[in-house]
Amino acid sequence: MSIREIDQHQIIEGLKSQNADTIDEFVHQFSRPLFGVILNYTKNPSDAEEILQDTLLKIIRKIETFREESDIWPWIKRIAVNNSIMWLRKYRAAREREIQLDDSLPQFTTDGQYINPPFGWSVDPEEVMLNRELGGELYDAIQALPFEYRVPLVLRDIEGYSIKQISSLLGLKEPTTKTRIHRARLFVREKLAHYFEDAI
Repeated sequence: MSIREIDQHQIIEGLKSQNADTIDEFVHQFSRPLFGVILNYTKNPSDAEEILQDTLLKIIRKIETFREESDIWPWIKRIAVNNSIMWLRKYRAAREREIQLDDSLPQFTTDGQYINPPFGWSVDPEEVMLNRELGGELYDAIQALPFEYRVPLVLRDIEGYSIKQISSLLGLKEPTTKTRIHRARLFVREKLAHYFEDAI
């Protein structure tokens, strides 16, 4: 998402001065893209809407800290991501559906080979992320992941954060982050195996 420099300056100055028209325009312009970002981390639109409202208020309150020589969208998006993660941490115990991840993953031999490989699977998880034909299948598979696996996967494969950035955001060691992303990709791969089975 990009904003013309003159529009960005006007928005920032208007938010700083608490101009009602500017706030309305800001909410109108950014609500939809921010909602899409937040929805990647939640399981339903009502939760995303709740986080969105809190995020918009936080952005307005923090606008004084924004360094105007840079583009405002990455700054706004980062607030939305951080807010989503904090919200999920707070409510995950009550809202997360229990999933036995180990039971859902493919089983391996001691030398790392599949015991029962998913039939017909030949696509890398990163490529699957870009395959729009999977649509709802991919979304459902990601949403089925527990919080500790879903968030690192979304940050890496959808939002494009580095391993180092993800580790910092989530308070994890880098090897732990890599392991969780790897296991999440395996889970998604297993969930989508039937898609490729049917396509053959």
